[in-house]
Amino acid sequence: MTLFRKLVILFSVVILGTLSATLTIVYFKSRESIINLSKEKAVSIVQTIDSALLSDVPDYQFESVLLNLKRQNPDLVSFDIYKLNDFLYDIASTDPRRIGSQASPSSTIALGEQKLLTSIQGSTIDVVVPLTGYAGMQYSANVRLSIASDLASLKGLLSDILVAGVCALLVAVACAWLFTRQVLSKPLQSMMEAANEIAQGNFAVSLEASRRKDELGSLARGFERMARSLQQLVSQMGETAEELYTDFKQLIENGDYTAHGALHMTDVLQHVRDGIERVMRNVQQLAGHLADAAAQAEAVRRPRAGDFDWEPMQRAVNRLIEDLSQVMRDLDGLSTTARGQLSAVQQVNRTAGRLSERASELHQLMASFEV
Repeated sequence: MTLFRKLVILFSVVILGTLSATLTIVYFKSRESIINLSKEKAVSIVQTIDSALLSDVPDYQFESVLLNLKRQNPDLVSFDIYKLNDFLYDIASTDPRRIGSQASPSSTIALGEQKLLTSIQGSTIDVVVPLTGYAGMQYSANVRLSIASDLASLKGLLSDILVAGVCALLVAVACAWLFTRQVLSKPLQSMMEAANEIAQGNFAVSLEASRRKDELGSLARGFERMARSLQQLVSQMGETAEELYTDFKQLIENGDYTAHGALHMTDVLQHVRDGIERVMRNVQQLAGHLADAAAQAEAVRRPRAGDFDWEPMQRAVNRLIEDLSQVMRDLDGLSTTARGQLSAVQQVNRTAGRLSERASELHQLMASFEV
């Protein structure tokens, strides 16, 4: 569900809730007002006979008064006057059949507590009013009024309010539909389309909402600034990727030269070592020959003054052998170092090769955007 529909539905729900709450409040407040007015009307009707009770009017004369009141008040359902004489009994009524009957418990309670009691049964309201007549005689006036017409009027009023509310709801929903579509949904839709354009590499986006002066206008202007910044960033990344690709390519070439040089140095050192090793074998053979010659000369004759001394030559040959051994050990160390450098250069070349591939991929990716 789109945001536009959600806003319209939310707006409709809020209006319906407000309308329902208004109708409920109006109904209960109006019903309460009708009941209060009916109570006041009942009290005013009772007050018309209060003076007659104080003047010691005979009981049989109240009946004509009550019937006259009923003719004057169409909403008056019944009117009964009860007199306390050992018990409450009906002395006058709009219904002659109830004369002489005993009062209801509510009349006894109202008379005992000296307060007005009210009860509602459907569309009628019963009001019990305690009265004091001539010489302190206690009376109870029971008035029953119909509020059916008032409730019918209230229902008609609520129906009119409901119809007006529904019409207002339809108008409000139509206004909300137009408002959200033109003010909210359409600018947001254009921003979404612009975002899709940017995702495809087209950063040259322009939004109509950027000319507005409200929050959506600020958002649209910020969106356009973001697109321009992304364009600059992608351009810089493309240039950087190209530079990295070139630098890694140069590094690989230099690494190849260095590896070839280290490999050549390793070969040269190996050849030198082999040559020195051959020289050392020859020198060792020479030392052996010298030792044999010295031993033969010693065995043939006694040493005399002026004879050839073999010992200095043997010592010189031995020192030469020691020097050649040290040179071979040094050459072995150099050869090991050269092989380690060759391995390191080869590892650097492999890493540089992988980085060059990544830089090439990044360069191609940046080139795919229409900057």
